[in-house]
Amino acid sequence: MFDGIAARYDLLNRLMSLGLDAHWRRLLVDCCAVAPGMRCLDLCCGTGAVMREFARRGVRVVGVDASARMLAVARQTLGEESDLVQGDALRLPFPADTFDAVTIAFGNRNVANLPALYAEMRRVARPGSRVASLEISRPAWPLLNGLFFLYFSHLPALLARLLGADPSAYRYLPASVRQYPTPDAVAAIMRDTGLRDVQQHASLGGIVVIHHGKA
Repeated sequence: MFDGIAARYDLLNRLMSLGLDAHWRRLLVDCCAVAPGMRCLDLCCGTGAVMREFARRGVRVVGVDASARMLAVARQTLGEESDLVQGDALRLPFPADTFDAVTIAFGNRNVANLPALYAEMRRVARPGSRVASLEISRPAWPLLNGLFFLYFSHLPALLARLLGADPSAYRYLPASVRQYPTPDAVAAIMRDTGLRDVQQHASLGGIVVIHHGKA
């Protein structure tokens, strides 16, 4: 599915979010308290948008994604020397305590086992470093929730069709959001995996939520 939308992925994200997706990714990286020279990991890295934000701050970053075409687009924008790995976020090919921060943006909903995801993120993060995620969520306010799903149930698939991407991927989007745990439940999962000082920050009335904690 993600191979089929790789070529238009960044453009569709920009249109669907009204340009806010880049701002949210900056906030995600802000939560990681990184400094030049650190080595970080971005899971479900897609076309490398979070990786580019890390690189702008002088951070060495590795990206992991299951989609070969997403990684091909990332390589075009990041350069052939970029550190990209095709692999499974639940079975990372890295030893424990390797990275100074571990992130995932808009990929949590696509992982079959959320507790296993956070356990694996914590495993490869150095003690005291940040594990952070950015994800779409369900707004708590009933009216906003209704408007949100009305928008998400129709416009993304229409935009995908107009731009020549696979619309089925964007019909999957609202269904995956409905099945995703609440922000409080995600925070509880993170704590259960051993992450400390877990915090959550909502944007746009809870449409987008950042979670972060310390390994």
